[in-house]
Amino acid sequence: MRMLRFSRALALVLFSLLILITPASAADNGEKVILTLPATASVEGRSLILGEIAEISGPPELAAQVAAVNAGAAPSAGSSRLLTKGQIEVRLRQARLDLNLVEIQGADSVTVYGAVKTAPGQTNANGLDGGTEVVVAARDLPRGHVISAEDLALESKQSRTASAVYNVEELIGLRTTRYVRSGSEITHSAVEVVPAVERGDTVQIIVRTEGIAVSAPGTARAAGGLGEIIPVENTLSRKVVYGRIVAPDTVEVDIRGSNTP
Repeated sequence: MRMLRFSRALALVLFSLLILITPASAADNGEKVILTLPATASVEGRSLILGEIAEISGPPELAAQVAAVNAGAAPSAGSSRLLTKGQIEVRLRQARLDLNLVEIQGADSVTVYGAVKTAPGQTNANGLDGGTEVVVAARDLPRGHVISAEDLALESKQSRTASAVYNVEELIGLRTTRYVRSGSEITHSAVEVVPAVERGDTVQIIVRTEGIAVSAPGTARAAGGLGEIIPVENTLSRKVVYGRIVAPDTVEVDIRGSNTP
């Protein structure tokens, strides 16, 4: 058995032209936390806390840690956001939780809706009263600008769009996709998450198989955020493969669903 495993690992190294082999951590045989995703969920807070979205069961201490994981910014009132299993796995890794101890069941993704709070009295078409505070630009923001708190302000006005933003914190750290004039509403379509990997960035390609982790240098052929799948070119073999971004400089290839790099 040991000789067979060694032969497989050796063949993988030669075929892939990869240069570094490190032992992968062994799976833990302990009781797992079960995270069951619904097809839809509704939240009122500013963050997507897993315990507020999914049903979580298992060892109490570990289940509490999983339930407290922040999966990102919540959608604004009246809008929605898609949260996938891959994105949840990335957040669990960032929280330093062992994925071998967490099993995600249920839907492949959950559509999370921002709960709309309607004040008494007259409402507009979005179910929001004319005095609702929306986020506007406190200054002119050029395209590609990474937003800080000083760039934003709240203004009491009747929003003209269902994609308006109502929480300042939701926009901090995002970047603009177009020029935004001072005093204008900042909508979800005007911002994007800053990619963890930009096109042309140097990354490490990781392949895991048979208890072995193999890596090689590569170049990203597209931009992407954590949890997204992008094409990367192996610097050594010049072969292009697709892998999931697991860190700002690391792309992991699933050998079961991709050609070996």
